[in-house]
Amino acid sequence: MYNKTKNKENVTPVWFMRQAGRYLPEYKLIRQRKKNFFDLCFSPRLASEISLQPIKRFNFDFIILFSDILVIPHCLGQKVEFKENVGPLLNPITSLKDLEIRKTSDHISKLSPIFETVMKLNDEKRDKKLIGFCGGAFTVLNYMIEGKSSKDHNLIKSYISEKKQSALDLIDVIVEVSIEYLKRQIQEGADYIQVFESWAGLLEDEEEYFNFIIKPNQRISEEIRKFSPKTKIIHFPRGSKQKIVEFIRNVKCDVLSLDRDPPEEIFTICKENQLSLQGNLDPEILKSGGKKLINEVHKIMRKFRNYNHIFNLSHGILPTTPIENVEKTINLVRNYEFTE
Repeated sequence: MYNKTKNKENVTPVWFMRQAGRYLPEYKLIRQRKKNFFDLCFSPRLASEISLQPIKRFNFDFIILFSDILVIPHCLGQKVEFKENVGPLLNPITSLKDLEIRKTSDHISKLSPIFETVMKLNDEKRDKKLIGFCGGAFTVLNYMIEGKSSKDHNLIKSYISEKKQSALDLIDVIVEVSIEYLKRQIQEGADYIQVFESWAGLLEDEEEYFNFIIKPNQRISEEIRKFSPKTKIIHFPRGSKQKIVEFIRNVKCDVLSLDRDPPEEIFTICKENQLSLQGNLDPEILKSGGKKLINEVHKIMRKFRNYNHIFNLSHGILPTTPIENVEKTINLVRNYEFTE
């Protein structure tokens, strides 16, 4: 399964997290017309157009659904809005009582336009693979409790420490709805699903990490595997550092997405279990470009040469990233010559 060398017929596939969005001039044109970000996410016509913009421009190997992880709190009845130059703003919650808890199918029905987008993309994907996604339950809960993008995350840290059971109850609801959300994306044509646990690195305590990161991701993965064994599952426990070893020992997936400087042990584990690896170019280096970008791409290609590898970033592409740097990186990956 693992290739010691690759050639022109076996080129490393490439896509970028947040490849559809703020750095693209064609996206900015649409955004000028639609000021409400959720209006884009819930418009099948516009969301599918935006999803395909980076494919048309760069010919990435994967299409990722244009949406947002905060559609989950939205469908649970929490007010979510996006303010320009600020980011997401939510009415913070303190317990399940602050949400409109109904049957899961009632919550999922609010997301019907997103499933229509997936269906449209499936009709147009041709030789590309289509990725659906959701946020990890803890990451989503973080926004629901904090009410915005936080710098210190004090509210969520205090909440899971002082109101552990209430936090776990909320996690259970988020997981249940997320599972059904992913199932519907798969039904409409998603080949892969990715779970973005973007704030996994906040939890340093091992017990908290196990309860709020490993167990929810484990449950999502197990349910999706039972529902659709052929669908590829990508997990991205960002910022986990050494804890990513415990994560991958407990959470079954097909692809592990890596951020910067993962522990060396993870490479051995993934090789032994025939897991693919995804990553892990620093978005800041992509933005800066120059010789440093060339050197870093070559370094990553050498590092991952003996693994099934999907070239990606260690997090989302930055809004001020020059288009020419994206083009350059893709060319470097696709033209890289593997030698013995």
